[in-house]
Amino acid sequence: MYFKCMHRFWTNLIGVFLILAFIGLAFNLSRIQIIEHDKYAKLAKAQQSKKVKLFARRGMILDRNGRKLAESLRVGSVYADPSAIKDASEVVHYLSKVLKLNSSKLLKKLNKDKKFVWIKRKVSDEELKEISKLSLQGVYIEHEYHRFYQNGQLGSHIIGFTDIDEKGLEGIELSCNKILTGDPGYKMMLRDAQQSHILTPDVEMQFPRHGDNVMLTIDSDIQRFAEEELDNLCKTWLPVSASAIVLDTTTGEILAMANVPAYDPNNVKKYPSSARKNLTITDFYEPGSIIKPVVLAGIFENKLAGPDDIIDCENGTYSMGKRTLRDSHGYNKLTVSEIITYSSNIGMAKLGLRMGIERMYDHLEQFNFGNKFGIELSGEQEGIFRPLKSWSKQFSLVSVSIGHEITATPLQFVTIFASIANGGLLLKPRIIKSITDNDGNVKEEYEGPQIVRRVMSEEVARDLLNPILVDVVRNGTGKKAFLPEYEVAGKTGTSQKINKADGRYSHDKYVSSFVAYAPAEKPRICVLVMVNEPKNGAYYGGTVAAPAVGGIIKKTLMYLGVEPAQLQQMAMH
Repeated sequence: MYFKCMHRFWTNLIGVFLILAFIGLAFNLSRIQIIEHDKYAKLAKAQQSKKVKLFARRGMILDRNGRKLAESLRVGSVYADPSAIKDASEVVHYLSKVLKLNSSKLLKKLNKDKKFVWIKRKVSDEELKEISKLSLQGVYIEHEYHRFYQNGQLGSHIIGFTDIDEKGLEGIELSCNKILTGDPGYKMMLRDAQQSHILTPDVEMQFPRHGDNVMLTIDSDIQRFAEEELDNLCKTWLPVSASAIVLDTTTGEILAMANVPAYDPNNVKKYPSSARKNLTITDFYEPGSIIKPVVLAGIFENKLAGPDDIIDCENGTYSMGKRTLRDSHGYNKLTVSEIITYSSNIGMAKLGLRMGIERMYDHLEQFNFGNKFGIELSGEQEGIFRPLKSWSKQFSLVSVSIGHEITATPLQFVTIFASIANGGLLLKPRIIKSITDNDGNVKEEYEGPQIVRRVMSEEVARDLLNPILVDVVRNGTGKKAFLPEYEVAGKTGTSQKINKADGRYSHDKYVSSFVAYAPAEKPRICVLVMVNEPKNGAYYGGTVAAPAVGGIIKKTLMYLGVEPAQLQQMAMH
């Protein structure tokens, strides 16, 4: 009886225990399957699948004719999952040999408690083939994009470059980074117990949205003409730097923008940071004599003098209180036109005094001095145009008349001078022509000139200034830009640089410049060349810069199919 009771007790106890165990198991199953279903589903998914990033292709940068200047091509990159590597030493041995990597640094990477580490990004095709042959466990290949610049240094300051993740760092790559960058996609890859990928037909994925393309106003051939002329100039005069811009006078579009020194965006690290500056928009200088036609426009507009009026140029030396002005050649009496032709500082100063400070300030302000033009490039500077209250009543009027006490970038110079070619209209310079999507559909298009304002009358620009500027090239300081094929209208400039040590003008450091448009009777292009600190015994703009401008104009107009003057005359007869 006793044993029978004990047996019943233990049977009931075990039964209760089993019931409680089943209840607990049922509760846990319910908790796992219902309450915490999402948590464990995510854990299972993480173990069984991997979300692989699908890189978006960065948009292309094209010239105005659709020629590629920058393009992203698919390349392979090598990465590893350290947790899946059994023998790190063996893996290091092979990888360091094929990829030419430091073995000790690589071993440290593989010993990290991580699921993902980059081994080497954007490897060559040869390296990729070797890695594929090795089939190392825990080592994988992922395809991404790498930026290539097909023309090397050509247009490097305009185009710019990207970092290894294809983020724009300079030039159009930076200013249009949001436009060029797409949105990445993804796909889910299933994995077995050995973490090997399993391909399935119904894989979950989202395709990437590739970046848009940017078409520039630049013409690759005209860009090459400008860079060749700059290179030849620099071989002769050995300057610190030099810049050139070619502007379409009818639209304000930049056809070429070049600087020396230049760099290859495919291999940026080989060049100093100074070589990467787009000097045409970042550096500003006193214009010197190239400002004289702009000042003269104000003289003519206010009817303060006419082209044939006579001015006494004091035989090359003129004292104005404590200040003495000198001309490079001594002239007695010159007409207003000849003052520009021979670039007399004394004659120009006397004309400038007729304007008065307030009228001169208001006139120059119309040309956008001291303001950015807002070109689609990062780093544009506004130059220096001091407020009227900061002008010296004794000296500023004379100084500004001959290109001192005011600074501007090469982009500002060429844009302002082009207003004469445009019949008195100041146009906003542009370097982007259109934006297209990955299929070539136009999303944005920039057509026609964008007028900032009228800065002089058409009569002053075409009837008064144009003949004077033609004479500068025919008979004056710009003779070395003369072309028998095309009538060129231009102005030379030579300005002394200021010594940082004492704030005085240097006697051995100059900025030499020449700016011109052609054909003078119906302008198509305006070209500026600016040379910073030329050497080898010459520094006048007419000697150093004018020949390069002439060369660029001739090559460009012939390339554009503009008939030479002789052919036009023959056609008329």
